[in-house]
Amino acid sequence: MVEFLHLIKHRLTTLVVFTTGMGYLIALRGGMDWFRFLSVIVGVFLVVGAANAMNQVLEAEADGKMKRTMQRPIPSGKMSRTKATFIATVMLILGLAILYKFVNLLSTLLSFLAFVIYVFAYTPLKRITPLCTFVGAIPGAIPPVIGWVAASGKIEVGALILFGIQFLWQFPHFWSIALICKADYERAGFKVLPSENDRVTAINLVIYTFMLLPMSLMPALAGFAGKYAFIVSSLGGILFFVQSIMLLKDVSVKSAKKIMLAAEVYLPLILILLLIDRV
Repeated sequence: MVEFLHLIKHRLTTLVVFTTGMGYLIALRGGMDWFRFLSVIVGVFLVVGAANAMNQVLEAEADGKMKRTMQRPIPSGKMSRTKATFIATVMLILGLAILYKFVNLLSTLLSFLAFVIYVFAYTPLKRITPLCTFVGAIPGAIPPVIGWVAASGKIEVGALILFGIQFLWQFPHFWSIALICKADYERAGFKVLPSENDRVTAINLVIYTFMLLPMSLMPALAGFAGKYAFIVSSLGGILFFVQSIMLLKDVSVKSAKKIMLAAEVYLPLILILLLIDRV
């Protein structure tokens, strides 16, 4: 069981499932269909777990070179690539089947699209170009849209706004991690930072946290969140932006860790606020 949880990157998978569920609840109008809600949660959990497992299958050699990943099931020898591929395939098929049967076709297609981009575009591009982060942010921002579509049956303005928030959020979150683990990523041959110069990376990080601020205000401006969400989103966005400025000043691992922690608090906080103060 421990190997399975590590194979599907259970912490990342849990976050993705959480954002999917929040997308569903924020979009929900009318009575709660618990069976449909649980179906989208289980379906997305399986598809995301499959994507993370396939990512580890394809990156097994690179994972073996990195301190933070060398104990994962495949590089550590606790699980074969064949077994991991089988698990991923079964999870993918089951997840898509559940979404198609019990949710809707659009949620199924979006889930499959996210899987394909993550596994067959983002994963190989990590060795080729820093643009991989931009590509990877696309499937990373689709989950709340899946949740929204599961509840409403269509892609609406609210779904696109949630996509934008989660899309922009991923850059400061991932780049802060990449700065902390820069030596590891270089050892594995991954080109995930926008520049080899840490200060240039910090400048890019500041730009994305700045863009995230107006995007996080869009739910209130679009009319599906209230004034409390607007106020707290403003304060949270400003604090997040200020933290990125601190990183730009000293370009230190300590500041990068603060950005990472701030990002991990910021996204759940914004989504919970949008749910509580939805209009």
